[in-house]
Amino acid sequence: MPAAGAPVPRLACAVCGADDAVPVFVKAGWTFVRCRGCGLVSLRPLPTPAELAAHHEASYRAGGYAAFAAAETVRADIARHRLALVSPLAPPGPWLDVGCSTGAFLAEAVHAGRDVEGLELSAAAVAEARRRGLAVHRGTTDDFQPARRYALITAFDVIEHLPDPAAFLRRLAGWLAPSGLLALTLPDIASVPARAMGRHWYYYAPPDHVHYFTPATIRALVAAHGFRDVRVEPFRKPLRLDYAVENLVRFNPRLGALAGAVARRLPRAWRARAWRLPLGEMLVTARSLC
Repeated sequence: MPAAGAPVPRLACAVCGADDAVPVFVKAGWTFVRCRGCGLVSLRPLPTPAELAAHHEASYRAGGYAAFAAAETVRADIARHRLALVSPLAPPGPWLDVGCSTGAFLAEAVHAGRDVEGLELSAAAVAEARRRGLAVHRGTTDDFQPARRYALITAFDVIEHLPDPAAFLRRLAGWLAPSGLLALTLPDIASVPARAMGRHWYYYAPPDHVHYFTPATIRALVAAHGFRDVRVEPFRKPLRLDYAVENLVRFNPRLGALAGAVARRLPRAWRARAWRLPLGEMLVTARSLC
């Protein structure tokens, strides 16, 4: 974590390359800055890859990712919804899920008869996915050398974690078959929840998330690094109300307490149902250039 009151280091924008960012707020000791050129919001300073890897592994073993990974029913609901959205768009051929965690999306895809493998950084998550019989490689996109090209590459809730999202996209573009499909989900800082909650928005989560996109900035980034036909649309994540309230309490205790009081008055069947909630996320799809 950067020292309180430390000068904000200058750094080229990950989308437009401009070196002209202004501070917008501080949260958990991290300074958030907005690029004057394109509007991308980022952390300053950026965590190093080693810091992020250590944080990621610790989160899977005892932090927020551990709680999410343990919520099997919730993760299966989300995976089925994502599968229903991307499957009709993908051409025939093998799939790769980057940042596959413990394999919820892989399991649903295998159940649907897809030829799919995953890539994941966390040793704990990889071990769990392999225990379930799923084909998962451990490593990053910098380390991984695929043996084939893919018809579909998914990276759900990944790109916002990466210090160099442009390099990430260039690598994925090189792994896709001609007219292969890329599918991303990520937070949208132009969404109503983000604008309404300001710095208290749950996706402003340093150092987990290092870049914060709008539809315009993610579209520009994807189009500039090996993709065409970029489409961006709102994504509503299916969550059970009890689980949503539990996580809201962790990110925003005051709002979580209010939501919990409302939820407890609802019928049990409503609280157990997966509702597609407008949390402020977007789905991005694009085709490889070659």
